Amino acid sequence: MEKYNKESKGNEMKFICYCIMFISFNCFAEHDLESLGENEGYVLLPIVISGMLPESVTIEGAGIFGDSYRVRKLKARENFELIILPVGDYKWTKIKVNKSYYFNLEEHEFNLTVNKGIINYGGHLIIDINSQFGTAKYNYVNRSSQAIKELENCCKNLLSKYSLSFASNSEDPFIEFLRSITTEGLN
Repeated sequence: MEKYNKESKGNEMKFICYCIMFISFNCFAEHDLESLGENEGYVLLPIVISGMLPESVTIEGAGIFGDSYRVRKLKARENFELIILPVGDYKWTKIKVNKSYYFNLEEHEFNLTVNKGIINYGGHLIIDINSQFGTAKYNYVNRSSQAIKELENCCKNLLSKYSLSFASNSEDPFIEFLRSITTEGLN
């Protein structure tokens, strides 16, 4: 009979946690990215999920026939997608839990403006769905330093070719500040 080894069990749990974190991280491959058209911009869509996993989350362009994009294949914790969208105003509109159940985000100011020829970042969409009570908490927060870190890890060449811009309702001087000290450091 094998005796319970507390240290061994702890190492096994650490290994399992690292595996889960590695598998749940959904980034983008630089070679999969297309070049931009004349009136297009890259858009970084980071979504952080805890609780129940939704089926999809939708971002839509302004107007009746605006462009939309649905983020699918979501994983617990961090999700990052880098996509190309036409220039314009967009907002997060829906968290679809299943075929008949969703949360409407349209009344919230989870907006972003896509500008041409750059990488647009509007913020991290944070989602926490409580399946037991059928409720959810969500927020749209600026974590630009984390966005920069993820882009540097995944797409350093893209980041050196296209500038990153905070594209939400408010201003974020951090990205410009970081750009200035990085440029000064190179001179």
